Amino acid sequence: MRAVKSILGALLLLAATAPLATAQDAAWPGKPGRYVFDVIRNGSSIGTQVVEIKQQGDVLTATTESTIAVKILGLVVYRMHQMLTETYQAGRLVAVRGETVDGDGKRLADLKREGDRWAGAYNKDARAFDCADCTATPMWNIASTGATNMIEASEGRLRRVRIVDKGIETLDLPEGKVEAHHFAVEGDIQRDVWYDAAGNLVAAAQLGRDGSKIRQNLISDPDGSRETTPQAADSPAP
Repeated sequence: MRAVKSILGALLLLAATAPLATAQDAAWPGKPGRYVFDVIRNGSSIGTQVVEIKQQGDVLTATTESTIAVKILGLVVYRMHQMLTETYQAGRLVAVRGETVDGDGKRLADLKREGDRWAGAYNKDARAFDCADCTATPMWNIASTGATNMIEASEGRLRRVRIVDKGIETLDLPEGKVEAHHFAVEGDIQRDVWYDAAGNLVAAAQLGRDGSKIRQNLISDPDGSRETTPQAADSPAP
């Protein structure tokens, strides 16, 4: 069961695709709307992630909902439902909330910003730290690659990272071949992410603690022009 639960650390957010541009050219926050992604473990679909990006005035809210069911020999051995909410004001992250429910029960993280000070709680444990340039671990926008500090949204914990620019690559995604800008995340979080010209994630991959390969692929965007079946998203991770 410990190996199965390791998939939690590998869940990532994806968003829409578009023609290629550099990180400097991409505009934040990309296109608001609803994005649906297939989550794949060792080549098999285990659930979906849905991200809803809404903007009203200078306030933007990004909510990521993950619904996961892992099967072994046809039996569901692990279920997880998770809601991660990021709130931005004038492009600056000001609040992070995460709610996770699985076989271990319910866990809640809730943090708010005042100046450069973050404070809140994870279940009954107090959380507090200083961070001027924080972003959040869903990394749904390319602006996340400019930060060296990330708040792990599911636990309200500060993570130190280093971002390595791997250049431009062509990915074979469910919607076809997509040119994307590849970054590797190193440090307290380790994963690979690929962004499109709009600054949105188009693919992500990393290993679970048990060595399983975790992959996320876009299957539906706000335009409704890229909808496909989860089975079509079973391409191997690069």
